[in-house]
Amino acid sequence: MAHCLILGMTESGKSSLAKKQIEYYKAKGISTIVLDPLADPNWQAEFITDDADEFLNTFWESRQCMVFIDEAGDVVGKYDEAMNKTATRGRHWGHSVHYLSQRGTMLSRTVRDQCSHLFLFTSSYKDSLVHAEEWNSEELKNASKLEKGEYYHTTRFGKTTKHKLF
Repeated sequence: MAHCLILGMTESGKSSLAKKQIEYYKAKGISTIVLDPLADPNWQAEFITDDADEFLNTFWESRQCMVFIDEAGDVVGKYDEAMNKTATRGRHWGHSVHYLSQRGTMLSRTVRDQCSHLFLFTSSYKDSLVHAEEWNSEELKNASKLEKGEYYHTTRFGKTTKHKLF
C-alpha cells in the first residue's frame, strides 16, 4: 500500500476528496482510521478520533487500514517522531496513510518522501514550485491556478493528471 499527500489551501477540496476515498475503501471492505483534530462528524470511518495518542495506539494495534490524518501539518509537527514513524514504518503494518495538509512544507521531508501519491489542490506559487521539484513534475507549478475542486494527481514514477472533484 502507498502513502499519500493530499495538499491544498483551505476549502480547495482536500477533505471532500478524502471522504470520497473513505467511501470507496469501505465499499471494498477495507478498514479506515481517521485522526481529525477538528472532530468533524462527517467522516464515515470505522475509527475516528481527535486525540493523537488514542490514534497512535489504534494505528499500531491495527493492520492493513487506510489511514487519514487531517490537519497533518499541525499534528505531525507536534508529534514529529511518532508521526514520522507512521510514514516510515506504517507500510510494514499494511497501512496506507493519507496526510491532509494546507501546505506540504508543514510536513517533515521524511513524511513527504515516504509518500507515493500526491493529490495537489490549489496552492501558493511558492509551494507549487517545491512540489514540482520534489515530484519531478513541471505541471505542478500550475497548482496556484487551479479552481476550487480541481487537483493534480501524480505518483513518484508516473504521469501527472488533472482532475475535477466538483
